[in-house]
Amino acid sequence: MALRNFRCMVPVAFLLMLVLSSTGCTPQLVLPNAATPATTLRVWLWPGSGLETSVKAYVLSHPHIDIEVITAQFDDMVPSLITSFATRSDAPDLVLLDVSQLNQLKRFPMHFYNLYDFGDEREHYLEWKWRQAESKDGKMLYGMPADIGPVALAYRYDLFQAAGLPYERTEVGDKLRSWDDLEKAGLLLKQKTGVFLFDNLANVYSTYMNQLEDPSRTVLNAGHESLSARMKEAWERAIRFHRLGLNAGLPSQTPAWAEGAVSGQFAAVLAPSWVHGAMKKNAPATSGKWDLARAPGQSSNWQGSFLSVPKSSRYPKEAYELALWLTAPQQQLSNFMANGNFPSTPESYASAKFLEVRDPFFHNAPVGQLYSYSALRYKTEYEETDYSRMDRIVRDGLRRVEAEGMNPGQAWISVIQQIDEQTKGE
Repeated sequence: MALRNFRCMVPVAFLLMLVLSSTGCTPQLVLPNAATPATTLRVWLWPGSGLETSVKAYVLSHPHIDIEVITAQFDDMVPSLITSFATRSDAPDLVLLDVSQLNQLKRFPMHFYNLYDFGDEREHYLEWKWRQAESKDGKMLYGMPADIGPVALAYRYDLFQAAGLPYERTEVGDKLRSWDDLEKAGLLLKQKTGVFLFDNLANVYSTYMNQLEDPSRTVLNAGHESLSARMKEAWERAIRFHRLGLNAGLPSQTPAWAEGAVSGQFAAVLAPSWVHGAMKKNAPATSGKWDLARAPGQSSNWQGSFLSVPKSSRYPKEAYELALWLTAPQQQLSNFMANGNFPSTPESYASAKFLEVRDPFFHNAPVGQLYSYSALRYKTEYEETDYSRMDRIVRDGLRRVEAEGMNPGQAWISVIQQIDEQTKGE
């Protein structure tokens, strides 16, 4: 047997049936083992996860293990898993889930192994990240923390300089420390250059929403009749930038965004560490024109992923050992160096290699130092399982305001109504 990496996009039905003859996908054989391994682990990843190289390394160092990697679209992962729970069809031994996906699946604890049954390695991980992987009562661990998404301000230093704004990264971090500071800078930027400050409202909302250590991810009552005050505050902050004309209205990772970045339509992106790859892929012509500084307000984090073991796993112990190895400090550091996935293991931050990493795309900014500053200071409350659904509804409401010209007040009423409908009876 050999490590198989499916290079093409795999439809949901294929994930459920895994019938190679019914698709156009062909397994690519990599790293053949001299002897037939005793155990074959099936691992579901999404494109660009950055874990493929580490998986290959694991096969080389564990000759009794073979790994079949199945690459699927990010949006297919949750529905595919839910279907496999119901049908008991071929499911993964290990699956990569981001925090929003994991929150959705916490409604099905009976379909996941409690990783505390295999061990407790929390001392190696950021406390807040570990807490995201637990049940609310802390008795169940759904996944091993694979990476995080601390946020920094990515900005076009040439456009900041042209507007007479601070443009050296230390000065930007010092003088644009609050959202009000950034608002004033955006108004000056628009006046002097005609350039929008931000690319879109959703990034403003997410960064602001994820900043403060308050019950920002819980609803105010069991009936789900209203959102937290913090969520409404984040909405209002994003809408304020919209009313002031400081956002370009270009959704992230789209052709319009790429065109806007290249032509200089906007000057800043609130950028979690994992968005670097998308920026480089979508706007390579802007390499060297960006820089990085601390984001305004308190530390923030977007998303981040986990490795979970479904109850349908044929080899749960071996799957857990793979997850533990892939998320260990040494592997997370290697993955950061190779792919930019930011480690959830603070031990990695002390490495000289980590501290010396500089990114030419961002004017040789010390990315490890900048993002670890945010990661170590970030604090958050426990995320309720329904938070991810609410968050998607709010972000869609902002899109309607931004792209369709919907009145913000009416959009907020629509958001509340949709949340009430989706959570009715829960």
